Amino acid sequence: MAADIDAHAKASIPQLTAEAELKRMPGPPPNTLSPVGAYGQIACAMDLICLLLAGWLWLDATKVQISLTPLEARLIAGGLAGLGWLAMRRLAPTRLGRLLDMPWALADALLVPVFVGGAVALLVLPLAGGQFAAALLLWPVAAVTLLLPCRIVISGLARRGVKAGWLRRRIAIVGATEMSGQLIDRLNGGENPETPDIVGIFDDRDATRRPPEVSGVPVMGDIASLCALAGEERLDLIVIALPLSRALDILRSVQQVQWLTSEVVVLLDGANQAPQGTRRSVIAGQPVLELVRQPMAPGAIVAKAVVDYALAAFALVLVSPVLLVAMLAIRLEGPGPILFRQPRIGRSGGTFQILKLRTLRYDPRDTGTRGVLSRDSRITRVGRILRPTCIDELPQLINVLRGEMSMVGPRPHVAHMLVVGMPIETVAPGYGARHRMKPGITGWAQVNGLSGTMSDTAFAREVTAHDLAYLSEWSIWLDLRILARTAVVSLFGRKAFEAQSHEWRGL
Repeated sequence: MAADIDAHAKASIPQLTAEAELKRMPGPPPNTLSPVGAYGQIACAMDLICLLLAGWLWLDATKVQISLTPLEARLIAGGLAGLGWLAMRRLAPTRLGRLLDMPWALADALLVPVFVGGAVALLVLPLAGGQFAAALLLWPVAAVTLLLPCRIVISGLARRGVKAGWLRRRIAIVGATEMSGQLIDRLNGGENPETPDIVGIFDDRDATRRPPEVSGVPVMGDIASLCALAGEERLDLIVIALPLSRALDILRSVQQVQWLTSEVVVLLDGANQAPQGTRRSVIAGQPVLELVRQPMAPGAIVAKAVVDYALAAFALVLVSPVLLVAMLAIRLEGPGPILFRQPRIGRSGGTFQILKLRTLRYDPRDTGTRGVLSRDSRITRVGRILRPTCIDELPQLINVLRGEMSMVGPRPHVAHMLVVGMPIETVAPGYGARHRMKPGITGWAQVNGLSGTMSDTAFAREVTAHDLAYLSEWSIWLDLRILARTAVVSLFGRKAFEAQSHEWRGL
C-alpha cells in the first residue's frame, strides 16, 4: 500500500494550538448527495430498465422468432438496449430541467428509440434482407411503449418534488451585485420551472459596503461564513456573480470554496464573455462558466462506495492474521498503544481519526506532526519492518468500512500542514480541491513514487498536481489500475521514508 505522507514542519500555526485549529475546521455536511443529481441517475436507470424489458418483449414477437435463432435474438436485444441507452444519455440526458418539461421528456422517449431502431434496420437491410430489417423495426415500438408511461411518471414526480421542495438545488451566490439581483429574479421567475432554494448571498466586502439584501435574498456574510454554512448544510451550487474584470476576486473566491463538494460557476452576461472552448452551461436561461465540477456523479459515488466496502471487507478478512501478528509484536516490544490515532482532513474538510499500527516509540507529548525519516531514532524495531511493507497502513481498512476513507483517493493530511514553514494551501495552489473526494489508503501520486516526507515546495506541488489529475480523470477502471499497481509496489518493495519523485506519467 502507498506510504502515508505524515511529515509536517510544525505542530501548530503561531498563537494557535493544533487542537484549537482543528476545532475551527468545519465538519462534513450532513448530506452531500444532491437529490437533483440522484433523481437524474434514477431516471437514467429507469430508462435502461425499460429498454431491457423492451428487448424481452421483442423476443416474443412472431416475426423475430421466425427470422432469428433464440441466441441471436437475445444478443441483438441486449445490444439494442445498450445502444439505445447510450444514445439516450448522449442525445436526451435526464437532467431535471428537461424532465420538468413534459413535452420534451416524452419527445425524447419517442424519438431516440425510433432513431436507433431505424438506423440499425437501415444498416442491416442490404446484408440481411427485408425480413430481418422488419423484425428489427419492432424493437423501437416495444421501447416506446414502455418508455412513454415511465417518462410520464418520472416527469410528474419531478414536478411534484420541485413544488414540494425536496427536489430543489440549494444555491449560494457570491457577490452582492446587480448581476446577482438579475439572476435571483430569473431563478424565482415563473418562466423557470426548476425553482431552487437560494440559501443566501455572500460578499467579502465589510458590512458597511455591502447591502443587507439583494432582490429579497439576505446578504449573510463573507465567504468564510459560506464555508461555515457548507459544513452544516448541503450546498449543490455556488454562483459567483462578479464581472470578469474582477478576475482576482473571482480567483480568490474559488480558492476559498474549492474544497467543498459544490459545483462552482461564474455568471456570464453582456460584459462577461468566456473564451471559446471553455465549458459553459445555462442557469435559468443565463449562461455560466463552469469552474469547479463534481468529480463524480451520484451514480458513480454509489458505485465507488460499493467497490470500497466490498474490497475493504474482503481485504480485512484476508490480512487479519498478519494484523494480529503485528499487533502482538507491538505489544511485546514495549509500552504504549498498539494503534496510532490522529485527526486527519476528510471529504469536504471534515475531520476523522485515522488508524495505523504504531511504529514509533510511545511519547504522549509527540503530536504526530513531525516528519519521519529513514534514520529516525523514534522508529521501533517492529516499526522498521512494518513501515517498508505498508503493514502499518492496514488498519485504515476500518476507516474505509466506517465511510471515512476510500480504497483509492488523495492521501489524508493533518489540518494546516506546513511545508518549509508555509501553509501547504499557499505552497500548492489548488490544494483544497483534494477534499472534494474521500481520502484514500492509496492514490495516484503514491503509485507514481510520490510518497514520503513533504520536504519542499516542488514536491508538494507535484503531489497536489497528481491528486487533482486523479479527481479530473476518475473512473472505476482507474481505481482498479491504481490498486493493482499498489499491490505490485507492496510485493516488490519501495522506499517508505524518503520521497522518490518520478516524472509525470499520463493517466
